[in-house]
Amino acid sequence: MLGVALVLAVHVVGVADVASPRPAGWVTDQAHVLDAPTIATLNEIVEELHRVRGIELAVVTVDDVPGTPKAFATELFNTWHIGTAGKNDGVLVLLVMGKRRLEVETGTGIEPVLPASWLADMQKRDMVPAFKRSAFPQGLVAGVRAIAAHIRTQPGEADAPGPQGEYRNNGAVVPTSPPPPSPPLQPAQQPATTSSPPPPARDDGDNPLLLFGSIGAIGAGGTGALALWTRRRRRQCAQCKIDMTALDEQADDAHLSESARAEERVGSVDYEVLVCARCNATRTLRHGKWFSGYGTCSSCRARTLRSWSRTISAATTFSEGQVEVNEQCAHCNHQNSYIRYTARLADTSSSSSSSSDSSTSSFSSSSSSSSGFSGGSSSGGGAGSDW
Repeated sequence: MLGVALVLAVHVVGVADVASPRPAGWVTDQAHVLDAPTIATLNEIVEELHRVRGIELAVVTVDDVPGTPKAFATELFNTWHIGTAGKNDGVLVLLVMGKRRLEVETGTGIEPVLPASWLADMQKRDMVPAFKRSAFPQGLVAGVRAIAAHIRTQPGEADAPGPQGEYRNNGAVVPTSPPPPSPPLQPAQQPATTSSPPPPARDDGDNPLLLFGSIGAIGAGGTGALALWTRRRRRQCAQCKIDMTALDEQADDAHLSESARAEERVGSVDYEVLVCARCNATRTLRHGKWFSGYGTCSSCRARTLRSWSRTISAATTFSEGQVEVNEQCAHCNHQNSYIRYTARLADTSSSSSSSSDSSTSSFSSSSSSSSGFSGGSSSGGGAGSDW
């Protein structure tokens, strides 16, 4: 009898078993650890974030999952396609009760805004202590509120994006799936060993996005002063300690790779090349624009992927809608096309019981076919924590 009780207490689910919360809300509580007021609060926070910044954030609780919670989070994220197609700005907060595990999965486009290091620090500060007390509603509300507040306080562009797909397990950096290998360079393109341009600066210690997570108690004035100080520090020569001079837009092209020039051409990233007048050292700063309309190409990893869509059939109360999404990279010309399904419209004339039956049958075959999200993807970035 004890073995039977344990089986009933922990229900292992697959991705297809998890019902999407869209379009009614943003929370799926299959583990039944949240009360109605908490779900309403979470929906209000995410709905406001979606209205102001267009970000899609899903909150999911389950009893247990096959395999690792991280693999499940990535699969669920990409099955539902959380986030806007092309921008890939979605977020998934997953709680796996049976493994006492929290995972926050991020889309490739929002990783500069929510770097893995910030997410790991936030989880340790705001969420894990509550989960250890079994205060799951309080921990989820605190975490989602912190994510939404962090996104809203950021400017319209990211000053220095973090590594794509970086993942932190309890604060430690864990390699994710490596990006596809770049095509070999032709002999004429082989870089010189002495004069190749340095890569864009990604100094975590000078990155305001990474520092914001550790200065939550500082007011707006202190945050602004710190941002100015870090920008000034990154513009100084590391050896001579003097301010470096920025090259003009034409001169700096000689220091940029083809993919970087393509990003500048489409307006998704602005590169700034600095030169020290004393020792001629150079430094390249990368200013990625958050809402440029371009996402990261899965083939060349440049932020030059444009997407557009057309409605094949609109959703009705009897059937799901179909939207054709097309993607093309302005750098490597990579192309992709897929069909995204939109959820059925609610039938207001039906009784609550029949509506419930319809909702259940809608997800019986595959949660991806009626997820109601907008076509985003993840490359495995984010952070996770045990409690």
